[in-house]
Amino acid sequence: TGSSGINAEYGDSVPNPRFFAPGIRNPVSLHCPIPFKELRFGTYHKYVSYSEEAVSSVFQQLLTLIPGEIKDVPIGHLYLSKMAHMNTILVETAQDMELWREQSETLTPQTKMVYSICTRSSLRQYMQSAAQKTRAIKIFKSIFDQIDIFITPTIPILPKKIDEGALLYGELDEFNLTLTMWFVYLANLCGLPAVTINAGYSEKEGLPVGVQLMAPWWREDMLFEAAAALEQQLKEPKRQYKP
Repeated sequence: TGSSGINAEYGDSVPNPRFFAPGIRNPVSLHCPIPFKELRFGTYHKYVSYSEEAVSSVFQQLLTLIPGEIKDVPIGHLYLSKMAHMNTILVETAQDMELWREQSETLTPQTKMVYSICTRSSLRQYMQSAAQKTRAIKIFKSIFDQIDIFITPTIPILPKKIDEGALLYGELDEFNLTLTMWFVYLANLCGLPAVTINAGYSEKEGLPVGVQLMAPWWREDMLFEAAAALEQQLKEPKRQYKP
């Protein structure tokens, strides 16, 4: 997206490389001038506390590998941002699914239900969602004035077993979908670079637990610096799933 497109949607709330990261001559370079031990990490402890105990345990263990203080950075209007993200997806999905209107007989009942929900969103709701997106972007601009990397679990629950029927007919599981998106939607909504690494395995089930790192716009260099350094320290034996 060109700068004109960014300004049209977000005004001046989304920075571009020329003034947000003036020290980076090449915004696509992955060389980070800041060593891992000097990166400032932060999380929102109340936010991540909604994770299952098995996930929280692995996440807390990983935090001990980070040098220095991990700053607690509250994020305002999380619920509104989540609704804005969901409504934006619904509207955009409805536009794409117009192509399938004439072939509706080929769609599964679950897909038809999703399409019906998508078409119920109004233009007013979409504009309200865009306004909340701008608010969320400004909140993260403030957060990244205080820290370099925002860290959370990737999802707050352990992976769920896929039902055999879902493999054949698809599945509409709004509850687990909502939980799966609990932490990752913010990067998607605000256009922030993010990466997930395997932080370990749950003690009882042997299931993988991911950790998500988010960095400021155009700072993939810091993101990969932090992710690579943490992965190098996570050298414990891999745990296998226990059926």
